[in-house]
Amino acid sequence: MSSRKRNKKLFNSPISYNLEKDNGVMNMDCIFYNDIYYNRTIEKKWDHLKPLLSEHQDKYIWLNLYPLEDKKTLEFIEHYFDIDPFLMADAVDFSQRSKVWETDKHLFCSFKMKKHDLHDTEHISFILGENVIISLQEIEEDVFQNIRTRMENNYGPIRKKSVDYLLFLLCDCIVDQYTLISDSSEDSLLSLEAVIASNDEAIDLSSLYAVKKDLLQVHKDARVSSEIIEAIITSEFFAISGFVTKLFTSISHNARHITDSLNRQLELVNSLSDLYFAKQNNRLNEMIKLLTIMSAIFIPITFIAGFYGMNFIYMPETKLAWTYPAIIGLMILVVTFLIKFFKKKKWL
Repeated sequence: MSSRKRNKKLFNSPISYNLEKDNGVMNMDCIFYNDIYYNRTIEKKWDHLKPLLSEHQDKYIWLNLYPLEDKKTLEFIEHYFDIDPFLMADAVDFSQRSKVWETDKHLFCSFKMKKHDLHDTEHISFILGENVIISLQEIEEDVFQNIRTRMENNYGPIRKKSVDYLLFLLCDCIVDQYTLISDSSEDSLLSLEAVIASNDEAIDLSSLYAVKKDLLQVHKDARVSSEIIEAIITSEFFAISGFVTKLFTSISHNARHITDSLNRQLELVNSLSDLYFAKQNNRLNEMIKLLTIMSAIFIPITFIAGFYGMNFIYMPETKLAWTYPAIIGLMILVVTFLIKFFKKKKWL
């Protein structure tokens, strides 16, 4: 049997991956670093990656994989870093709920990562091991460019710390995006409240329901992210130092603040719905009030007109010359009296 066939068997995972494609091109964005060394390269074939990993065994490694379309590369990563097959299967399955769990050698966690707005969401997974962190993304775009810039320029303690500190920074970026989305959403809701308060006709009720639906989804993702951060804090995973655990506590506080803010926004949406319906009911009441007043004004006029519209032969006053203008004058007098009466009562 050839060595090529032996390698193929060696890298074959016992667990099937849930991939949209399994023989496409996958980018492997590799950053090797320590306090005096930095090297970044992007490879597309696993057999090019293997010598790089062997060469940088004494460095910290951040391996970012996207898009997940090459089964052979994923099987190589699983084998090279001795990752539990079930953990790897969870890491590449973006249809699953965000979660966190650990083995003896690796910690796995996944998040819903927000980017530019409420709807721009991507699933991302992290696998933390000894001196290595692997991130798996659906597409290339993420929110970590600031971290890469700091690493390249050796700004701050990032290259002096282990990969657990890098995991903290990555999670912090994800939570910060929720903060930006929450703040932007709150500003939009306050503007919407002002519009409804001034002119509810400018707002379609369906838009309020759409906002509520989006907020519920963001709130769910933020709450799950908060739970994952809490689980990382309590995990006692060997590769996470006590110092980094304390840093994760600050993220946890921020995540809870975000969920509280989103809760308030959901309450505001409910209040805006109540305000919308209250204004609609008030408008309806005003219309009914106006119609009632008009009816009250025209009822006596209708009565007079109906009385003299009866088809009797003997109605002596109808033969007099002044009867018609007198009847018209009476009608005007009744209308004037009722209008003044309603204005005095402040019904008009």
